[in-house]
Amino acid sequence: LVWQTTMPERVHDIVVQPIFDAQNSSAKNNQNRDVVVMGRRPSAKFWVLDTASGQVNFAIKASTHRHFYGHACYSLDGKLLYVTENDTLTLDGKIGIYDAEDNYKKIAEFDSHGIGPHELIMHPDGETLVIANGGIKTEQASREELNLDSMRPSLVYLNRHTGALLEQITPEHNQMSVRHLAMHDDGTVMIGIQFQGEKHINVPLVLTHKRGDSEFKPLIMPNNQWQRFHQYIASVAVDSERNLLCVTTPIGGCAAIYDLSTRELIDDVGLPDCAGAAVLSNQSADKAGDNNRQSGFIVSDGQGQLTALTVDSLATAQLDTVEKNDRILKDSKCHMMSFDNHLQAL
Repeated sequence: LVWQTTMPERVHDIVVQPIFDAQNSSAKNNQNRDVVVMGRRPSAKFWVLDTASGQVNFAIKASTHRHFYGHACYSLDGKLLYVTENDTLTLDGKIGIYDAEDNYKKIAEFDSHGIGPHELIMHPDGETLVIANGGIKTEQASREELNLDSMRPSLVYLNRHTGALLEQITPEHNQMSVRHLAMHDDGTVMIGIQFQGEKHINVPLVLTHKRGDSEFKPLIMPNNQWQRFHQYIASVAVDSERNLLCVTTPIGGCAAIYDLSTRELIDDVGLPDCAGAAVLSNQSADKAGDNNRQSGFIVSDGQGQLTALTVDSLATAQLDTVEKNDRILKDSKCHMMSFDNHLQAL
């Protein structure tokens, strides 16, 4: 444990500030970057902590008639923070823009072109915001879902400077709440769905989209058994270098890893109440040479475990020749705490 900071309420996502351009006189090193901690939706606050010490530098309160929806992302230069918000009068989704160089003062606001925006990420082009509009109306200080029959979820691409709508894609079923996102380096968006419909309806829960595509593309589920994930994906994390995707489902009690080259499931691993997922860094293997590097993810759960999931290198190349039980190696470490929804590598 490097540091821990007690928070005044339950929190949801953690967003690490990118390192500024090294050519820039205001370049930041790893020791004094910010980490933004978002309150669990609906929350009226987010906090800015110092990555080196965990000290809370700022506590930012939502504007009048606004609350936060649990996620944020930085511009690639780390100078602006974009936050999903709710207009508590109209119930329209908003994107608040905060100046990281001016004590996180709110400087502008865009329409999310949908209801209930949740996670948002920055496109590798540095100019485009990608937003998951969950489609569910909620009122101030409430998690009650008001419009499940008439939901309108969507994935939206916005110009980050002007707020102009560039593209908007809707899923095949209006109760497929577009909720969690990860971005591949090649510009492909990884999408985790939380389905709000009847339990017997089987819909794909892990989708991809690339700008210009007219619809989402689901990943392949053996025998189309998406019920394995109990209609709920909590996190998605992508290893662009090795073309792997990890998704978690606390309700389904498992983490699953996909090979994005084939779009096929490598395997799923039982992990009760797992939610957070991040790419596993293996620096010692990097030094030994790329051939020895293990591919994998680290997953957190409500039981206090941090679990490294390492993918057998043969599993991605020759899935049929590797026994199912040997495709993913599971290594758990227990901590005296319960981990919540999201996990980020710094």
